Amino acid sequence: MALSAVADGDGDRPVLFVALPENDDPQALRTRAAEAVALLTARGMTACTIVLPDITKPKVQAIAEGVFSANYRFESSGHARDPRGKLDDLDFMAADEKGIVADGLHAGWLTSLAVLSARRLATEPANELTPPAFVERCRDLAGQAGFRLTVMGRKELEAAGMGGLLTVAAGSRYEPFLVRMDWRPPEAPEDMRPLVLVGKTVTFDSGGISLKKAEDMDHMKADMGGGAAVFGAMVLAGKLRPSFPVTAIFAVVENMPGPGAMRPSDVIRMASGATVEIINTDAEGRLILADALYTAARLAPAAVIDLATLTGASLGIFGPIGTATFANDDVWFERLARADRLAGEKIWRLPLWPEYRKFLESPVADLRNFSTTGQNGSTPVAAAFLSHFVGAHPWLHLDIYNTCWNRHDTPLMPQGPTGSGSRVLAQLLLDLEGDLKSQDHNPGWPI
Repeated sequence: MALSAVADGDGDRPVLFVALPENDDPQALRTRAAEAVALLTARGMTACTIVLPDITKPKVQAIAEGVFSANYRFESSGHARDPRGKLDDLDFMAADEKGIVADGLHAGWLTSLAVLSARRLATEPANELTPPAFVERCRDLAGQAGFRLTVMGRKELEAAGMGGLLTVAAGSRYEPFLVRMDWRPPEAPEDMRPLVLVGKTVTFDSGGISLKKAEDMDHMKADMGGGAAVFGAMVLAGKLRPSFPVTAIFAVVENMPGPGAMRPSDVIRMASGATVEIINTDAEGRLILADALYTAARLAPAAVIDLATLTGASLGIFGPIGTATFANDDVWFERLARADRLAGEKIWRLPLWPEYRKFLESPVADLRNFSTTGQNGSTPVAAAFLSHFVGAHPWLHLDIYNTCWNRHDTPLMPQGPTGSGSRVLAQLLLDLEGDLKSQDHNPGWPI
């Protein structure tokens, strides 16, 4: 099986034939397509027609994702520029009597919108993508897509008792925000419950008083990777306009060691009313997510999915491959797992054993924000902390810390933020919409 690329360059039209993997691994297809794009751009090509063989929709989608990922170039409003060459003129060609290729390309375009939007946000310098700047990005997206937007600033957060957000932001000169973005199809029944996506959006994480080591601290501009993934999913929702309601919640802060910063031994009260003893100020993500998850629970959701660069210990479990995933509902986990069979983010379910909660017991508060075992088991213990603030609805938690940063250039993307979590979230939305449309009789939600 071969993929041919007809490229234009200085009047020549070379033809590049690319052998595709014979297996059905979508990631292998993405990588092979990306390698072809990298080869063309390295030779100064600026235009390309990709001739696709007769293959299935998922394979077309994976190829498109690889092409779009490899051809993406980061450009910010500031001074950062990607020096690599690019295919400015790119199209696809195929015999497509049944519309399979068109459907696959459209799906690949949608998922790529989500992933590349997430990568762009996470690549922005932290002095440019501040908490107020992230809120403005949400305003822009909501205006373009027709979403309802609600922004809670300091006054509203204080009135709601959101001690997690307020405490984490206390060391920064930037105010905290809780941003809610709602898509609700006009034809949706009033009692149709939303799928709620929650993103940890720490635009920079110094660790606070529990200061991080200097090595790799620049990666902490991507500590808003969970929020970036949710933002990317909402970019897709704006184009897809699914027939079910989707709500995004962003907990937006910067964690700095300023004069007002939280201290180890402080005790704070969360929006739920629970008190938390601060043990480690670098365990800030769970504090802001606690308030966000409590907010999500009050929306009578069909399900809640949160994404967060939460624990460095996830790198010790999986290395840079695979996503620690926790779920209190088997049906919704299987839906995510099905989406991942195409998305290829390698989600892996870890246990929510109640015994992990014992490591969060505090003599002065309802719970502490860091495990009595230190880093040992801290990934599931962090999930156990979050579970205190989740209601009776289905809930999934994806810890994407270990996959949020690409340490070496690859054909798919350069060194830097990866947009981790955005592809599987995007694929889940596509799958859910397809499932709903396929219900010719007695359509229902959640499916």
